Amino acid sequence: MIYWDSENKQIMTSLCRSCPDDYFAPYSQDLQHVGCCSYSPVFSLYEIWKMVKSGKREFFIKRIYENADRTLAEYEVVVHAYVHNSYEHITRDQFLSKTELTDWKLKFSVCQFFVEGKGCGLDPYFKNSVCRSFICSAVEEQLGNEDQDHLKEWVRLIRLESETFNEHHKKILHRKAWSLEHHMPQILDYLQTI
Repeated sequence: MIYWDSENKQIMTSLCRSCPDDYFAPYSQDLQHVGCCSYSPVFSLYEIWKMVKSGKREFFIKRIYENADRTLAEYEVVVHAYVHNSYEHITRDQFLSKTELTDWKLKFSVCQFFVEGKGCGLDPYFKNSVCRSFICSAVEEQLGNEDQDHLKEWVRLIRLESETFNEHHKKILHRKAWSLEHHMPQILDYLQTI
């Protein structure tokens, strides 16, 4: 039901092709059903390093850093999912909390890297730790005890690798007073040396 892709360090399941989780169901049938690929991916130093080291510096710059619909943080880039325009029309008269609005927006959203009939269009090596480790509760509930134990261990390994890298290099960049907004070329050069 689930398996470990050791080459790309990601958890995989064929159940995603027909997502069983109502939480990720689209608002209506005329909207694309993408399951958890309604998420807006966050690219950390770890993913940026992997892109730079594999010769995809220009991919990072053009598709992520210069993306027209992204938000920069000090050491991360969020590439916002496309949100169908019916979201604004439907939510305009509803009185929802910020959390409810965020959850509701997923029903109208599609990750910019999603490819119809394929799933994620990113090189698996560039996926962030959330995309490589997320298994929805609907799938998780179908797992036996052994698969649940494997899942916990794989998630731990994915997050540990990413978080350890990010914490270490954020400290170094912070001491240099560099941020992605103001020192992107220097940060890419620094990551190239690792």
